[in-house]
Parts: sequence; structure tokens; C-alpha cells
Amino acid sequence: MTNGNPTQFKTENQLPILSSSSQSPLWLLTIVAISIFTSEIAVMIAFVWLPPPTVQMGVILDGVLLTMLVSPVLYLFLFRPLNVHITALHQAQDSLQQQRDHLEEEVQKRTAELIERNREIADREVHYRAVVEGATEGILTLDKQGLIVRDNTAAEKMFGYDPGMMANLPLVQMLTPDSAKRCLGSDGLLYPVSNLSLEAQNKGGKTIPILLSISTFKYENDHYFTAIIQDISERVMFEKRLARLAYYDSLTGLPNRRLFHDRLGQAMEHAHRNGKLVGILFLDLDHFKDINDTLGHLFGDRLLQETAKRLSDLLRKEDTVARLGGDEFTVILESISNTADAEDIAKKILHSLRQPFNLGEHEIYVTSSIGITLYPLDDNDIERLIMNADSAMYQAKLHGRNTYELYTSKMLSETIDRVALEKSFRKAVGASDFLLQYQPEFVLHYQPEVDRYSGEVVGAEALIRWQHPELGMLGPDQFIPLAEATGLILPLGEWVLRTACMQAVAWRAAGLPPFHVAVNVSALQLKNRNIVQQVAHILKETGMDGRYLELELTESVVIDKSEELITILREFKEMGITISIDDFGTGHSSLANLQLLPVDKVKIDISFIRNITTSKQDTAIVVGIIEMAHKLGLKVVAEGVETEEQLMCLLSHHCDIMQGYHFSRPVAAENFEALLVNRVEITPLNQSHQ
Repeated sequence: MTNGNPTQFKTENQLPILSSSSQSPLWLLTIVAISIFTSEIAVMIAFVWLPPPTVQMGVILDGVLLTMLVSPVLYLFLFRPLNVHITALHQAQDSLQQQRDHLEEEVQKRTAELIERNREIADREVHYRAVVEGATEGILTLDKQGLIVRDNTAAEKMFGYDPGMMANLPLVQMLTPDSAKRCLGSDGLLYPVSNLSLEAQNKGGKTIPILLSISTFKYENDHYFTAIIQDISERVMFEKRLARLAYYDSLTGLPNRRLFHDRLGQAMEHAHRNGKLVGILFLDLDHFKDINDTLGHLFGDRLLQETAKRLSDLLRKEDTVARLGGDEFTVILESISNTADAEDIAKKILHSLRQPFNLGEHEIYVTSSIGITLYPLDDNDIERLIMNADSAMYQAKLHGRNTYELYTSKMLSETIDRVALEKSFRKAVGASDFLLQYQPEFVLHYQPEVDRYSGEVVGAEALIRWQHPELGMLGPDQFIPLAEATGLILPLGEWVLRTACMQAVAWRAAGLPPFHVAVNVSALQLKNRNIVQQVAHILKETGMDGRYLELELTESVVIDKSEELITILREFKEMGITISIDDFGTGHSSLANLQLLPVDKVKIDISFIRNITTSKQDTAIVVGIIEMAHKLGLKVVAEGVETEEQLMCLLSHHCDIMQGYHFSRPVAAENFEALLVNRVEITPLNQSHQ
């Protein structure tokens, strides 16, 4: 080994040998050779001529002499060089041993490194498999032909295969035909894609919405694909829910205003191409707010759901019924030929909604008002068509509800007037000291209630009037709905009660005989937690005797048989107040409900009295109400008596009290005193009820 390099060894020529400088002198070699030769000759002669003992001694001496002579020569020519070679061999062995030890160290080191590297590779493989197996996405390794080489558990579950059963299956087999085409190139092979929205099919044939990403990699000179498949079924369902929230009413499942606009636009385009008409119906439920206020929003919502179902069942598949909000519904009648087609549908809707709604323990009767407009006869703008139908619906309400009206150009100006009216009403009721000072724009008129036998005035209903500065005297039907919709009915109702009580006390102070003064109380007022304290305070403040105060509740209030309502009415009764149910018979309740409430009177709705002499059905209803009320110990008041015939019919069926234009219109307080001092003559007035 040279230069300390363990990998370099001495060659054979490099081993130490006898050089010319290390050889003995020639003469020494010559003497040794001659001596050996002579000695050998002497031995031979001795063997021949001398006796054996002498020969033996000579041989011995010759061997000694030969040894003495040969030893230096052997040392010089044999042992010394041999010793040098042996030493060199030992050195070479030592060097080889060092090199072997070093190589063993290197091998051990390299082996340890390989073991550590293999362990790291194994750990990474375990980690990789854990990641792949734990992934929620399906992960596939594909060969260049698109056949599955490897898959993970998520992919097996996604496609419904047992472990190992997906091997060698083509990826395109997992996709629908249309989706497979989208991830194949012109050569029929896969190509890289990213987040491609496709449809896959599992083993059972079920379609699954997926996102597919394909990338390529190279391994041992072969090309492979990695496919990552994400099941987006939940996302698709969520997007559908979002779309439904955006375009459908969450309560009824009907199209909302946005989708209604879209479908109306499509219907108008279709009608324009085919020379047809489109009917737009705008409807809402009459007195729905009373039901909401008395039974609560839960029952109100259920009523809206049932209404939506009935409307949907009535219409054709190509028609649309939508809910715009609250109790407002709209209907699109596509490709109709004339106005009569729309009227026929409106009549069917009115008839259907008049049928009772069974909502758990309550049987609800409702009616609706419908407005109709036609495209392109009335307009060709979506917003104006909706406004037209709304205006027609409002006219239907003004004409008694439970009917429909066709749009006319005059109605739009009336709608504009209604908006202006609301603005004026807010201004009239907007004073912060409304309850403390007299409002000259609002006044009370009083209509007498007449005893059926004596003809004497036994009560008066206080009816509010609005002396509008521009429109003149307005009746309650023209602004009370605005008061209820805006919440201003609360301060307005309190003012009416206080003013009526003050007037009754003034009449008593003037020496007039005592009688009941009836004041209407809305369902919204009864929802006021302080209503009992409010009434008690007004009675005390005005000095009114509770025995002469009558509170009229709308019939829808009777539906709510809650303990809270019963408690309120009982507290009114403890004050001596009379409780009556107004507009009875319009369909929200039955007399059986009255057994649970502390009620004294029922007032039959004017719609039944109007036709009592011409309609057998209305006559039967009125007679049934009178008889049942009497059995329950209740008095009966007939509203809207206008003719002698109506009066005679009611008298014949023992109606207790009557009220209407046949006796007197509602009059101002100062004019009402004349009716109190004289017995009312039972004579017709030949004037229509307004």
C-alpha cells in the first residue's frame, strides 16, 4: 500500500529481492563451491578406501563442515530474501485486513443507511396509504389505457364495489355515456382535466354527480393517470335547496314573486307568438288577519298551506299559482282565449275556498277576493299587470268580498288614490298626543239598536268616521283596514272607546235614559296585554258604568278558545261589560264555540239579512242562528235591516234586537238624542245601506 491509499497494493516487481549490491563476493562463492566439491569427493573416497567407522566419522565431519560452509550461503542467498518476502506478505496482509475492516465499516454504514431509507420509504408508503385510504374522495391510479390499477376505499364505497373488484375496470365504465365523452380525447384515451362536473354511475346504476380531476405521472418509463373523484351529491342538493329558497315560497312550496315574474314573462312571450291571452289573477283571503290575530300564526300558516294546495289542485299543469307574501296569491292562466276563461277559473277558486278547512280542532271557513287582468288587453308590462290585478282585487273587497272583479282603467287611479289615502291617514293619526286631545278629522256617529217588541232604542253602536280634508266624510270600510295594517288601530281604538264612554256619560248627565253603547274591538287590540287595564282606566277616567258598555268582538276571535282570551273576557264581565260577537255567520266559527266563552249576544252579519226574504238558504241560516243562540241563553241582534219585509221576517222568528237603515242611519251625537226621547217608528226608509 502506498501513499496511505488502502486501495493501492504493491505489485510482484515491487517486493524486495537481492540486488547486485546485496550479493556476496564471487570469491566467497567459489571457495564455498570448491569446499563442497572437495568434501564430497573426500566422502566418496572414504566410502571406498576407509573402514566404516572412519567413514562414518568422516561423513559426520563432512556434514558439519558442509553445514558451516553452507549456512552463511543459505542465509545470504535463501533465508534473508525469504524473510524479506515474508515480512512483505505480513505487511500486505495487515493492509488487506485494514482495507477489509474499512470496507466492512463502509458496508455496515451503507447497509444502515439503506435500512433507514427503506424504513422512511415504508413510513411514507404507510402514510400515503393512510392518506389515500382516509380520503373522502375516490382516488384511482390508471394505466395509459384508462384501466384501474389501484383504488382506495372511498372509491369502492362510492361505486359500490367490494375491495379489489375495481381492478382492471375502465374509468369510463363508471361514467354516464355523455360524461365519458367529455373526458376522452379524439384518440379515445383519457386526458388531464380539472374539476370537471360530470355524472357517474355506481354498480347498481344509480347516478351520482361528481367532480373529476385527472393528472398524469411517469413511473419506470410508463405513463399513468391519477383520477380524483369527489361525490358532490350533498352540494348539488344544497344548491337545489338554495335555488328553491330563491325561487319558491318556504311555507307553501309555491313559486315566489321572483319566479312568478319569470313565468309571467315566458307566458306573455308564448301568448304573443300564438295570438293567445294570459290571465293574471290576484287574490287574498278575506279577514285573514283576524284568524292570525286570534288563533295565532301557526294556524294561519296551516291555512295558507291548505289554500295553496287547493289552488294548485284547481289549475292546469301549464298554469302557475304563486304566493307573493302574506295571504296574497297570484295565478297565471296561460294561453286562454277570452275573458270568460279567466272568470270560470275565478268562480272555481271562490267555490273551493268557501269549503271548510279542517285545521286540527278548528273548522275554519274563509272567503277570498279576486282581481283579474288580461295580457295584452289591459297592458303589456309585468309590473303594471300585477298592479292592475291588485286594483281589481281591492274593488272586489269594496263590493262585499267573496267575489271577483275584472280590471278597468278606472281602477288604477283608485289604487293611486288609496296610496294617497294611507299617507293622509298616517298624518291624521300621527300626533303623539293622539289620546290626549280631540282630533277634528275623526268623529263618532251612532246607530240605534231597536227592541223587537217596543220599538225603543236599547243601544247604540259607535261607528267612527273620518272627515278627510279633501275627500269628505269616509266610512270605516275605507280606512279601518289601513289602521289594522299599519298598527294604528291600537291608538285609534283606544280613542274610540274613550270618546264613546265620554258621550254616554254626557247623555246620562243630560237626563236621557240609560242604554248600552257598543264599541268595536279588533283582534289586534285583544292581543294587547294591557287591554283589561286600559278599559278599566277609561271607565274610571270617564265615570262610565261598565253595565252600559258593550264590547263587540269580530267572529274570528271566537275561534281562539285560549285561556288567555277567556280570562280577558271574564275580567270584562266582572266590570259589568256586555260581550257580543259581531258579523256572526260569515264562516269563521260555530255557535258551539260560544259555550266556552262568556258571551252575551251575537250579531247576525248583514250579508244574511240582505237576502233573508229572497234566499231560502240565508233564511235557514238566520233561523238556525236565532234558535241555537236562544238555547244557549244569548240575545240575537240583526244588522242591516232595511225593509219592512226583512223586519217582519225577523220578528216572526223572534229576533231580539234589530239595527239598520230601516230605523236610522248612523248619526252624529247631537242628532242621536232625538231618537232617544221618542219611540222609533217601524217604517221603511227606502235607502240603501252604505
